[in-house]
Amino acid sequence: MMEKLGFVGLGIMGQPMALHLLDREPLVVYNRTQARTEPLRERGAEVAESPSELAQACTLIFLMLSNDEAVESLVAGPQGLLAGVQSGTLIVDHSTISPRLTRTLADAVRQRGGDWLDAPVTGGDIGAREATLTIMAGGREAAFARARVFLERMGRRIVHVGEVGQGQTLKLIANLVSGMTLMAASEGVRMGLHLGLRVEDMATVMTYGSAQSFELSKVLDRLGSQNYAPGFSVENRFKDLRLAIALAEEAGFAADLGRASEELYRRHLEAGYGSEDEASYIKRWESE
Repeated sequence: MMEKLGFVGLGIMGQPMALHLLDREPLVVYNRTQARTEPLRERGAEVAESPSELAQACTLIFLMLSNDEAVESLVAGPQGLLAGVQSGTLIVDHSTISPRLTRTLADAVRQRGGDWLDAPVTGGDIGAREATLTIMAGGREAAFARARVFLERMGRRIVHVGEVGQGQTLKLIANLVSGMTLMAASEGVRMGLHLGLRVEDMATVMTYGSAQSFELSKVLDRLGSQNYAPGFSVENRFKDLRLAIALAEEAGFAADLGRASEELYRRHLEAGYGSEDEASYIKRWESE
């Protein structure tokens, strides 16, 4: 069938993702801050006045929102998607939220005759702009097959990882690992500076040795440019660490390094770096 696409959430990640869809076919969009819809309106997108209005007009709806509270509000709150969702509608959630809330909202959508695919992404703002995201999807095979052609317009690696909630589970595990890696890279580089090593020497050796990682490269790049404009903010990184540790607690898993990382990153957030890029963790030692 011919799908009518909708996109809710036009932030750093959502706007370029939505533009990739709009490049090929009509799109209805909604964002709480309406100014963010303007680049899409100028390209021909229709702007809905509320999530429920968007749901009434669309058969396949993509979400890219900041946290559990935002997703729950825009799906199940007043004038939310549930108020307008039609039988047969598929909602694809690219946000990173808790698996528990994911399953709750998926059940609510199914009770109205729709379906849900949790499809969080990794690859950051660059991946969103260049359509090279990795997308991990949880949900029914039929829902995944229906959404896949559109997911391939936004990402390069598209993986079905199991039932509803498993996409979010894998994303939280991946973000736990990347968060701890970023913190380890920051600590090592700052320790090297403290001991008199030059950044360029650490970069030459560490980026071609066993210490190499995407997060190390990011830390070195941000340190060199002194640019901490958010690609992925401290606030969002802490949110994901917190969700991962909550998931570990629910499963009875002893995530010892994760717990330590969550507490250290909490201190960084509380020190006032919330709106800066996650790599600003390299600055933690400046106040010590």
